Amino acid sequence: MNFDTCEIVATVTKSFHCANMIKAGETLVFDMQGRLLADKSSANLCLGIIAKLHPALLMAQDRMAEGLHPISARYRNFDCFDTGIDHGGTGKVFVDLHLRDAATQARVDP
Repeated sequence: MNFDTCEIVATVTKSFHCANMIKAGETLVFDMQGRLLADKSSANLCLGIIAKLHPALLMAQDRMAEGLHPISARYRNFDCFDTGIDHGGTGKVFVDLHLRDAATQARVDP
């Protein structure tokens, strides 16, 4: 497992009233340098969720450099910055992160 052979996938687990029309089951895919791979992603671009994922992407880089599995159990589940329709926002998106092999698309579990 190295920086060139892995990708981080944020899979949308739940979405409601999202202004960017992101739906459950869609994905945002990042390389290990934290770059969004738009051609491999199915979700619309949303800075609210990407901003929340940024610390986790940096943590994944650090963990991989230390020889650990990049996705920690503590940094796996995230939601967007929107407060949600029940709190005056427009909606909410939730994602789960996992690691996958870039060539085979196979999930790489710890």
